[in-house]
Amino acid sequence: MCDACGHRFTTRERIEEQLIRVIKRGGRKEPFDGAKVRRGIELALRKRPVDEDTVRQIVARVEHWAATGGGREVTSEQIGARIAHELHDVDPVAYVRFVSVYRSFESVEEFEALLREMEKAERARPDGQRTLFDDEPARSRRGKS
Repeated sequence: MCDACGHRFTTRERIEEQLIRVIKRGGRKEPFDGAKVRRGIELALRKRPVDEDTVRQIVARVEHWAATGGGREVTSEQIGARIAHELHDVDPVAYVRFVSVYRSFESVEEFEALLREMEKAERARPDGQRTLFDDEPARSRRGKS
């Protein structure tokens, strides 16, 4: 109400929703859809020993990442890379399945290169140094002596 004239005003406040838009490969834009993220993850995890709670957590982390990324738009490639990152730590087979579709491999050589990268990563220690020898044969040699 105006103190000077007594006129009453009505104000309506609205919550401004920050809807994230996804920029598809062809340039088309559409709203971010957590259900699509879930379907892609579930497809990659099909017949894999991963529980529903883990799937829910992955979807929540991807949605949170998209919502807090600082912008209103994110590319489908960025979303795919984030999902791949999440799947890499959960299940290597699901990771390979997802990445093979997400990266649109066009040859067996590209797929083999991914598998070689994964093998190298498995041999890396947490400090980033790669091991010279596979630990498994060394342990079996010690056990035979």
